[in-house]
Amino acid sequence: MIALSKTLFTTNGWDLVTQTYSQKQAITDGSNFMIGNGYLGYRGTFAEDKKDAYVGCVVTDSWDNADDKWEELATVPNALYLNFKYLDKAFSMTGDIIDYKRTLQLKTGITSRHVLTKIKGVSFTIEEEKFASYANRNVVAMAYTLTANKEVTITVATGIDRDIWSINGNHFNRSETVVVNKDKGIVLTTKTYGDKLVVFEKTQGLDEPNKNTSEDEGYLNTYDVTLEADTPFTIHKYMIVTNSNDVSNPLQEAQSIYHQLTDYNKLKDAHIKAWEAIWYDMDVAIKGNQVDQVAVRFNLYHAIIATPVHKPLPIGARGLSCQAYQGAAFWDQEIFNLPMFLYTQPTIAKQLLIYRYHTLTGAKKKAKQLGFEGAYYAWISGKTGKELCPDFFFKDVITNRDIRNHFNDWQIHISPDIAYAINKYVTVTNDTQFLENYGAEMIFEITRFLVSRVVFKPRRNHYELLRVQGPDEYHENVDNNAFTNYQTKHTLEIALTLLETLREKQLNRIKQKIKLSKDEMTLWQDIDDKLYLPQPNLEGIIEQFDGYFNLESIVPAKDITKRLIHPQEYYGWPNGIAVFTQCLKQADVIQLLHMHPELFNETIVQTNFDYYEPRTLHFSSLSPSVY
Repeated sequence: MIALSKTLFTTNGWDLVTQTYSQKQAITDGSNFMIGNGYLGYRGTFAEDKKDAYVGCVVTDSWDNADDKWEELATVPNALYLNFKYLDKAFSMTGDIIDYKRTLQLKTGITSRHVLTKIKGVSFTIEEEKFASYANRNVVAMAYTLTANKEVTITVATGIDRDIWSINGNHFNRSETVVVNKDKGIVLTTKTYGDKLVVFEKTQGLDEPNKNTSEDEGYLNTYDVTLEADTPFTIHKYMIVTNSNDVSNPLQEAQSIYHQLTDYNKLKDAHIKAWEAIWYDMDVAIKGNQVDQVAVRFNLYHAIIATPVHKPLPIGARGLSCQAYQGAAFWDQEIFNLPMFLYTQPTIAKQLLIYRYHTLTGAKKKAKQLGFEGAYYAWISGKTGKELCPDFFFKDVITNRDIRNHFNDWQIHISPDIAYAINKYVTVTNDTQFLENYGAEMIFEITRFLVSRVVFKPRRNHYELLRVQGPDEYHENVDNNAFTNYQTKHTLEIALTLLETLREKQLNRIKQKIKLSKDEMTLWQDIDDKLYLPQPNLEGIIEQFDGYFNLESIVPAKDITKRLIHPQEYYGWPNGIAVFTQCLKQADVIQLLHMHPELFNETIVQTNFDYYEPRTLHFSSLSPSVY
């Protein structure tokens, strides 16, 4: 057994195991032990859990606005709800628990729980397992096995729990109930877009329900079940989810799947085989260190289950674990997620880039609204590419006033980051057809935006990028962020190379489509020749942005936390404690050196690492891996 933390361990480098239960860990455990298949994500909760345990099934392509502020993916009612009572006392993890073990099998995408509990003098063993099927992405399956140490009669309640956890409110304004056999389904209609999501349950192993069916909090049936002494009793449950954004008749599709689900073990076997194929392509084996091994596989697992593969959709910044970050794409998708697929399953990498092509219209609208040309991609991008990032993201906890942040209009590196990813994809795969059909047009429109964004300084005879925000989000409204300037230069060079290397017929087609003029192309070359690029100083350090070296140096960066008046203060712009210091939120110059190893020699890289690492707070999960 190898300890991963105070509560988690692994025995084989594949399984994540805990034998400690705490209600306080419900949010964290729900994310750590979650299951998913790219179509939906089901949080790592237990069969009897309710809204207060943060039960959630998040579905792709279900964006809706519940509170007139946040457009996010919806969570749907929980069709895997199941609990039992003995002598009117319901089982609970806060009861008399004698033995407990919980496992997430990264190799198979199956989560399980073993519990030995005592209720009114009777010992009950519970074995529960769940998986989000990779054989049928519309299905989450559960096997629930009860064993008592003597013959008893219990009452089982099971069905669809409608009282669900949703961060910003209810996303459905209508629902209709459908009954198939003893099971129920719900047809839900989203408030904003009128999309229909259908949730069905299917239960196997139970006879006819009692007459006292309750619909107080959902659609629950109750059953009297006699358990024979020391004899396992198994219930199989399936949760079926369909979406009108995927099929024309989601109710009909759900009913069809319902009738196909006849054998739990057969579905499980097909699911396991699908995971075998995934790991064959994507596993990273590390010898001699089980902690690193399970950590790498844990991160691969979550990246895999968060990625839609059934059609071009974004990878949410928190995957499908919850609605935080709205299930939308950030720059994370191209810079952090896409490479793992590029070298293992390049068709998925291509699909992620095609998603960006589908949102090109939204990017062009955003650029135009802000007074620029070309394509300025949304900082938070949902289905259409419309900017989902609000103007006011944080609150000043001292004054209780909203803080105007500029992620959505100054963090312009999102567009050249996409161009960088397109170029990397084509370089690795040599997929010239993608380049001609999608990639070149995106790169040209991104270049147009950057060209309209630069400012020419006549006395210096060069172009600059003013009022931007680099990866270090605590410093907004800065000039010539090194990462942004170099990414812009990289995009210009890609675009100019394409003008020389694309087949004439395809190039002319794209030029005509986007009305690309000769004057524009001439300007591109001039900006490429004269764009200001911050160079290493005499000590070999690249200044993160103009004036950065004049800010207060605090080393180590964590010492800045002593200045907090309130523990929830925002550190960044306009007046957070990090703004007038050199303390970074996350990798910035080091992000540049990571992505462009060809730019500088090893001595420069080492010098900058040594300078910036002590000044970096690593308050983003994107930061430690880059360093």
